[in-house]
Amino acid sequence: MKVGIPMLAYRDVQATIDRCKHLGVERVYIGCASLPGYQENGYPYSASLREFKGRLEENEIEVSSACYWFAKWPPREWRSGSTNPDILLNRDRRCIDAMLRMVEILDKVGITSVLHYLDLGKPIDDGQEEACWEGLIDIYRELIPVAESCGIGIGNHSLHRCLPDGLREQAVARGIRLEDFGSYMADGWGGPFLVGKPEELRRLVNAVPSPCNGVTLCTGMDIVGGDVPALIEEFAGKIHFCQIRDHDARWPAAQEVFLGEGRLDFPRIFAALQNAGYNGIVNPEHLGKLRYPGEDLQAKGVAYVKSQLAALEII
Repeated sequence: MKVGIPMLAYRDVQATIDRCKHLGVERVYIGCASLPGYQENGYPYSASLREFKGRLEENEIEVSSACYWFAKWPPREWRSGSTNPDILLNRDRRCIDAMLRMVEILDKVGITSVLHYLDLGKPIDDGQEEACWEGLIDIYRELIPVAESCGIGIGNHSLHRCLPDGLREQAVARGIRLEDFGSYMADGWGGPFLVGKPEELRRLVNAVPSPCNGVTLCTGMDIVGGDVPALIEEFAGKIHFCQIRDHDARWPAAQEVFLGEGRLDFPRIFAALQNAGYNGIVNPEHLGKLRYPGEDLQAKGVAYVKSQLAALEII
């Protein structure tokens, strides 16, 4: 395991290099949606991705992972914060082909894992939910063999979000419960999500069995009731990315807080990752609100993760 950060906010290669050196980080993952070609095609031009990756590697920064979103292209009007599930009902060929091409391009440039956000909203009509699942599984039956042939691990990320300020307080006051996560709908949130809970993520992974059809182990799965150490053990060998975050309660009351200040047992979590043989990127994220102007939460998050790895004698 090594700490990694996103280049999502840094299309400028030199800015990414400078930030990595400042933080003492040797790995980044590339946000493909910010690169040339994505807006037009649904995947970046391989030459642009190769150039970006090559310049980072010349500066001793490893680029083993990329970030992608399920069916974000072409745009479809839907609830703000999630993607229209019509792609699943209609089997949108152009979009599916773009996903397959993305995997092939990542293979060409030597990227071996994908942080893959399953930001799919549930359909308005509850009667269409199972049809959406059938469509999702059909797409994965096509996607995963390509990933296998390219040797790329798909780190599927379920959508387990905290409610934003204002909406969170309203939901708590109304008596909304954790059990309502799969049905709660409100402007400014994006939910409910088709793949929002660990059991739904499990369904997708088990529906198309393959070492390449795996998960992003996000500690935020605790937000919706997941047992994170148990999930690490369950998905051992299929964890293709890892995100570390903390929160002070479960949904709907959950708020993001800095690492170690919430409800998660990080020494136990990192030990479980070590026992599972995970050796990929560990990315600190969703680090809470600034405590004072100019506070560098990312730098503090990197330092926290490094301290956890050092305690296990990983670094």
